[in-house]
Amino acid sequence: MGESVKPVGQMKVLDQSRLWPAIAIPGVLMIVMIVVGVLFDVVSWMVLVFGAGPIIIAVTRTRNAVFADDLGLLVRDRSGLRRSYSWAEIERMGWVDMGLWGISLAVYPRGGPYDVPGPNASTNVGRIWRLGRRRSINPVPELLKTHGIKGLSDQ
Repeated sequence: MGESVKPVGQMKVLDQSRLWPAIAIPGVLMIVMIVVGVLFDVVSWMVLVFGAGPIIIAVTRTRNAVFADDLGLLVRDRSGLRRSYSWAEIERMGWVDMGLWGISLAVYPRGGPYDVPGPNASTNVGRIWRLGRRRSINPVPELLKTHGIKGLSDQ
């Protein structure tokens, strides 16, 4: 585990994990199943297991966040705040939907055509647990323009 780093200059929150919807939706399902099980003497253990899974994942990723400062990207997870990539190292980046597992910031670093990760192979940075839609204000397009980085859909 690396040492926690300090941000340089103004720090912007690109996205962070939200805990309440990840717990509320499966939690309500589990409560309904428990009530049905008590009333009708029928317990579906599979529903309870599938309801507990997202709650456990959400709790373990509750501190995950991706930040940007004057030097580059910062990722916060259980091990603390670490520097991911500087702005000069990034060729393309953008958010990627990972289905039930949330979203992740895909970064294509500069390098040769056969480098992995490199300009032809991305790396997922800062997995965010998020159910529901993203917030309306997205600071990523402004950062891309400011630092001369292409988006994922740009050629």
